[in-house]
Amino acid sequence: MKLTVDSAGNWRLYTNTVPAGAVVLGTVTRDGIDTGALVRMGNTGAYLQINAGCARSLDGRTVAAAIGTIGKPATLTGGKRVNVYLDDASLDAAAKLGDGNVSEGIRVALKKVVDS
Repeated sequence: MKLTVDSAGNWRLYTNTVPAGAVVLGTVTRDGIDTGALVRMGNTGAYLQINAGCARSLDGRTVAAAIGTIGKPATLTGGKRVNVYLDDASLDAAAKLGDGNVSEGIRVALKKVVDS
């Protein structure tokens, strides 16, 4: 299956509502013919295509490849993988700060604190 992601796509053409905790990433087209709203669930990281309230799960690796987010961030040197436990509001905030990437959102928030 080939996916094309348009981060500036008008997702409201395909649905007026998104699940609670979801971050809208634009639109996604499957195999060049089936387009819908692309969302990432904040609590699980799952990607969904939504059309008129119906959700279809998408393979995260395929979506990441279409978005261009495979692997570690190109600007991240060093570091260590850690697990964190966040409440829903913090998870949503981190995803928004990081444009859908919770880890990047946490780094952005920490940088703001250190730089102030």
